[in-house]
Amino acid sequence: KAINDFDAAIKAKPDYAYAYNDRGSAKVKLEKYEEAASDYKMAVKISPTMAFAYNNLGSVKKKLKDYRGAIEEYTVAVKMNSDYFIAYNNRGTAYFELEDYQNAIKDYDKAIELNPQYYYAYNNRANAKYKINDYESALADYTKAIELNPNYGYAYLNRGITYEMLKNPLKSCEDWKQAALLGISTAASYTSMQCK
Repeated sequence: KAINDFDAAIKAKPDYAYAYNDRGSAKVKLEKYEEAASDYKMAVKISPTMAFAYNNLGSVKKKLKDYRGAIEEYTVAVKMNSDYFIAYNNRGTAYFELEDYQNAIKDYDKAIELNPQYYYAYNNRANAKYKINDYESALADYTKAIELNPNYGYAYLNRGITYEMLKNPLKSCEDWKQAALLGISTAASYTSMQCK
């Protein structure tokens, strides 16, 4: 229904960039990523200063595993809006997928600088630090993510894995049990296999 509404809005006003952007977002929910990308491209063609449409286009490219293309779109978004912490975080996730952990960490650092309450960036930065074997620093970031959002199950899961690398099975199990309580099925598997 939403897509039909956006179709009607576009038919009535073909240069309405927001309708293209919003229809693209509706298509993302239906996992129609190529169609969504076309809509986001049309949105930025009509309104080249629409930073969030570039961010959305980057996210679709990331879904399509075009990580370099995603980085290009996120870079346009942050050049247009240097305070766009979500775009920095998202670009960091694209760098992470390319195993460019140092650039990922730089982007997560910037996202956190711009919004110190953005717990996703702490979790994501911790994931990158984990990949470069900086377990203690990763632990601190997972803990900060949990402090900011005690219901964020993935931070518990990831911190538990980090505790496991640091040979602290008691703490691992505590975190996995909490993550399982928060609905993270992977944590429930770890708990049943490794915790008593």
